[in-house]
Amino acid sequence: MERGISIHVGVNHPAGRYDPLSKSEETAWKLAELSFQAGYRAIHVLRGAEATRETVGALLTDAARTLLPGDTLFITFSGHGSRVRDAEGDEPDGYDETWCLHDANLVDDELAAFWKRLRAGTRALVVADCCFAAGSIRKGGEPMAWCGPQAPWAWDETIYRSGYGGAWRGVKQHVLQPGSITAPAHDDGIGASVLLLAATGKEQKAKEGVYVKHLLNVWDTGRFPGSFHALHDEVSARVRHDTHGQDPQLLMLGAPDSRFPQQRAFHLDRPVMRGGSY
Repeated sequence: MERGISIHVGVNHPAGRYDPLSKSEETAWKLAELSFQAGYRAIHVLRGAEATRETVGALLTDAARTLLPGDTLFITFSGHGSRVRDAEGDEPDGYDETWCLHDANLVDDELAAFWKRLRAGTRALVVADCCFAAGSIRKGGEPMAWCGPQAPWAWDETIYRSGYGGAWRGVKQHVLQPGSITAPAHDDGIGASVLLLAATGKEQKAKEGVYVKHLLNVWDTGRFPGSFHALHDEVSARVRHDTHGQDPQLLMLGAPDSRFPQQRAFHLDRPVMRGGSY
């Protein structure tokens, strides 16, 4: 049995009134290639019309049934991210974040419910390359821990670029120096440990392709020797240099596991980084 399953979703033309994207479906293939380089062999790619709620949900459900303690689920999404009115009243800002699939939105509450299906002792690694990415995988009440540069919120008049033209007026994130690695205070009923590499903050839009371009350059077909934390710091610096108003985030939720972001980025063998070596 495989020790890891990877699922890569890319949508250029989602349901709803969104401007078309041009790189997201290609990005799904590139991240599938990364997963192969990292040692995954059970690899699924859903692009365009293949990326429906039913198909994505079925793959996630099958993964939860298959993965055993010590195994890893690696899932990536590239495409439009959106926000919809919070129907359950659990979001402080009144909005749920979503992944925009070919036929419908996949809401953060639905992804949060999926994490609870994973067996205790498994891990989920998520790369979200979309707008509002930092808020797209959990319900409002579920605790998350910051592992990278933490950004306090403050409303201002900053104009942010979107991934498909136009602009958006919203929240500015002041980038600080990387802090210490911490784990969530409690698991909120999620037995797996979940690590999110998000292309943007919860209130930000993304410029299409920028985050994954730098992620792949730093990864360097598997030659990158460092941890998730080190990779995040390098990718974040490059993204912020390349585009204004897009601050990638490294976040955890579920079962507390402060070792997860310290382990060698993406590789299934996952040796713990110690003193700069592995």
